[in-house]
Amino acid sequence: MARGREAVTLLLVGWGYAPGMQTLEALDAVRRADIVYVESYTMPGSSWLYKSVVEAAGEARVVEASRRDLEERSREIVSRALDAVVAVVTAGDPMVATTHSSLAAEALEAGVAVRYIPGVSGVQAARGATMLSFYRFGGTVTLPGPWRGVTPISVARRIYLNLCAGLHTTALLDVDERGVQLSPAQGVSLLLEADREYAREAGAPPLLARLPSVLVEAGAGGGHRVLYWSSLERLSTAEVEEGVYSIVIPARLSGVEEWLLAAASGQRRPLEYDRSVYEAVEENCKKGVYMEPV
Repeated sequence: MARGREAVTLLLVGWGYAPGMQTLEALDAVRRADIVYVESYTMPGSSWLYKSVVEAAGEARVVEASRRDLEERSREIVSRALDAVVAVVTAGDPMVATTHSSLAAEALEAGVAVRYIPGVSGVQAARGATMLSFYRFGGTVTLPGPWRGVTPISVARRIYLNLCAGLHTTALLDVDERGVQLSPAQGVSLLLEADREYAREAGAPPLLARLPSVLVEAGAGGGHRVLYWSSLERLSTAEVEEGVYSIVIPARLSGVEEWLLAAASGQRRPLEYDRSVYEAVEENCKKGVYMEPV
């Protein structure tokens, strides 16, 4: 790491996932910064963000940043932070996206002090909206869009590993260069295709299609919609209203969790789904089917 004087702080500011969710610390940060970069590409449905920041900070110091600005021209942002207070504002929480982690690492390497200002995360709000136990969520995955040119076999494996540990999975949906989110049906279809390929290589039947799933919208309006599907297979062909969604794939539910999820999604108890799928997954877990990468 570069040594020398500590430069003026680079502020990584979370603005919350909807208007009106800004913390006092976030508001103070943009008001005292010399320049404020606003990026919305890491969170779809955040077209409101630039206007909201301008209202708080004044238009003269606010710059709308593109993906290229943060990923390919990040050195320019870091250089400015050597002599001025620079704020980079994102919807939700800045440390949810790897882009901001990379920017922080680059700034620290240059000797710039970095300050993290948390925001209300849409991902965490989606988890909370299901009413499932916070302590039972495992590693988060992203369902990649077809423009990535990859088959998400590693995503399928991560879901199985979460299930082996008795943990729910939060699946985010990829965003293209225009800021448009992958549709839930297409994302799940690509996942199930990857699961079939993974199953052939692992020597076990594909099981993800039989798992229940929860589609959560926690978008720019600040409200939540929790939509329950008895299987990922059904979600893969479903048509849903336009919105910003996350998917939660539950592990085996406790009695309390099933009760709360039913209430959150407006379903009757007991929830409809194939309970035997968990027995099949658990048997494969005991055999170590999912332990080795393929």
